[in-house]
Amino acid sequence: MENTEQRFNILLCIDGSEESNRGLKYAVRIGKGNDADITLLYVRPRDPSLSSGGMDLRLVRENILEWGLDLPGTNALEDAHKQLIEMGFMDEHWRTKSVHREIMGDPVGDNMVIYTSETGAKIVLKSMVSPSVARGILDECDLNDYDLTIIAMAGDEDGNERDRINWEVTKTVVTDHNGAVLLARGIEESHGHLICVTDDEKSIEAAAKDAVMASRCDCPVHLYSVAEDESRVEASHAVIAKAQNMIEAAGVKIVDTAVEVGDPIERIIERGKDYSVIVMADSHVKGFRRFFEVSVAYKVLRHAHNSVMIIR
Repeated sequence: MENTEQRFNILLCIDGSEESNRGLKYAVRIGKGNDADITLLYVRPRDPSLSSGGMDLRLVRENILEWGLDLPGTNALEDAHKQLIEMGFMDEHWRTKSVHREIMGDPVGDNMVIYTSETGAKIVLKSMVSPSVARGILDECDLNDYDLTIIAMAGDEDGNERDRINWEVTKTVVTDHNGAVLLARGIEESHGHLICVTDDEKSIEAAAKDAVMASRCDCPVHLYSVAEDESRVEASHAVIAKAQNMIEAAGVKIVDTAVEVGDPIERIIERGKDYSVIVMADSHVKGFRRFFEVSVAYKVLRHAHNSVMIIR
């Protein structure tokens, strides 16, 4: 019997790197239980020179894991599928449905395999063709209502491979997407979420939203605020108290709270090294890139040593 309750939808963007594998494990932790669906997305930049080479295109309409073809993304999705089974998140008996969408000028097109359990949980493996990796991810976010988008980025280099998730891809997605985005960079489990709050009401709302998300994977929640000078310390404590009340009203326990004085960017990056994820709110208007790229949230995202979640 299928579960008709509201689902928690996770999008994990992968490129076959080791960081993708670590991002998958984190997605499974957040998505544990029977109320979560996970979509694994591999974006293949459109290549005008790609031809079918005599391939029977009817194969494209079959399970992408059975192609046996050396196509970009196939191995990454197949490996992720095997890992999900090994982790016990799904098994080989889930119902399977294959979907193919033709893309003009591309012989392979968009393809996905939808796995559904008896309880209604879904795992979707999707290979998408797009002008660029970032454009493909943003299009997928617009098409579906995801509660969390995870971008698994390997290293901090720009990279030369067109299908890799590098900093330029990450920056574009986080800047233009209007939902919660987690940059999974060197992510480690069980070190907790450092939720950074300011006197912006959206920051407090974002803190409550992430606290509930963190509780899904039993991640400890820590509240943190930075006062730029001593005159702002009292206000920072007040903000912490307000966020704590909202989070505890939602049934989530706060492990500890802290207020420090100094440069917000430097303090957050330094303190955040000891946690799995640094969580920050961004209140910029969607599409106004120039505002986000001068914000504290953006600079922490760019220079932090570990994973950062931006919530809007």
